[in-house]
Amino acid sequence: MTPDVVRGPAIIADGQGRFGIETIEVDPPGPGEVRVLISAAGVCHTDHASLRWPGPLVLGHEGAGYVEALGDGVEGLQIAQPVLLNWAIPCGTCPQCARGAASLCERTHELDVARLGTSRAHPGSTRWRGQPIERSFHLGTFSRYALVRAEAVTPLPPSLPVDIACILGCAVMTGVGSAVNVAAVAPAIR
Repeated sequence: MTPDVVRGPAIIADGQGRFGIETIEVDPPGPGEVRVLISAAGVCHTDHASLRWPGPLVLGHEGAGYVEALGDGVEGLQIAQPVLLNWAIPCGTCPQCARGAASLCERTHELDVARLGTSRAHPGSTRWRGQPIERSFHLGTFSRYALVRAEAVTPLPPSLPVDIACILGCAVMTGVGSAVNVAAVAPAIR
């Protein structure tokens, strides 16, 4: 049975610094996509900055929830499984991914759309007032439902509460990445 279009609340930025809670429509997942019922979202300084990004825009880029529907070809996930969403959506094949720098994925950053495609869900998959709307970092976690590429989804152990896990997708990833990759913090030698 194919899942239906779902409707739910989302925080929408207008691109002028204002936002509101509105109802959006989210399609069933297409091939390689997952629809997630968002249960928790973290708030990052980037969310404040994104209030002025070209709008309208579904806000939020760190979140966790439960798999609500799976598109064709998605493997390793199950309905109702707890998951974390990650804004660095690696393609696995671009030069950055091939060298182990998935956070710099050229598809995620849309450096060569003609060759690599994008990390977005299928065009028009999220709508507000009947018109397609973009999702912050291709996620839009300040919403009841997020439709994302399967590569954006990381299974969580059932013992890790989603309200704690939600910040792993940006705050922890960015903090640890900055300490290890930029500051080159290493264990102390004694």
